Amino acid sequence: MQDKQKFSMYLTQAQTNVSFTSFMTAVVVFFTGLLIASFNQFDITIKIPIAFLIISTFGFLYSTLIFANAGGKAVGEDEKEFQRHMFMGDVISEYLGVYLLIFSIPLVIGVITNDIFLGIVAIVSALLGLAIYQFSGFAIIERHFKKHNMVSTVILCFGILLLLSQFFKYHFELVSVLFLVLLLGVTYFSTKKHIF
Repeated sequence: MQDKQKFSMYLTQAQTNVSFTSFMTAVVVFFTGLLIASFNQFDITIKIPIAFLIISTFGFLYSTLIFANAGGKAVGEDEKEFQRHMFMGDVISEYLGVYLLIFSIPLVIGVITNDIFLGIVAIVSALLGLAIYQFSGFAIIERHFKKHNMVSTVILCFGILLLLSQFFKYHFELVSVLFLVLLLGVTYFSTKKHIF
């Protein structure tokens, strides 16, 4: 009977994750749609935050699918496969969904308005919020890397570089591509190092 309770809790966990990532998918699709609808009103640099939002959409979408499939593994009482699905869903949602969404917000604000106050609020909120999350003991990066503080610092520093390159209009496209490569690398190495 205890195994049934455990798998019932697993199913609840999978359902909760599906609800969250589904909601985030809808939010990101909504904002991406708004930006694309008024694409011609903005500077050409709007392409980069829109690209980040598109990737974030797929990050949330695919993690939703993985979490939904994890529910089937919980019902079938396959604990190892359930844990593998939950791990992959967390990785994709966090690194390709959440991180890109967080950095997209100040990038979009930087393109759509010249208001310095709003720009500073967006940048400080994004960076400070991510820093607190990364170093507070709640981020999943701690489960994936022994030197998680170093990896978190690199991501934050690259995020600052990304925002500065947009503000000063200096190699913004190159820094954006390198930032994406960094997140893809973090995603790849977090999954490669995980042993089941």
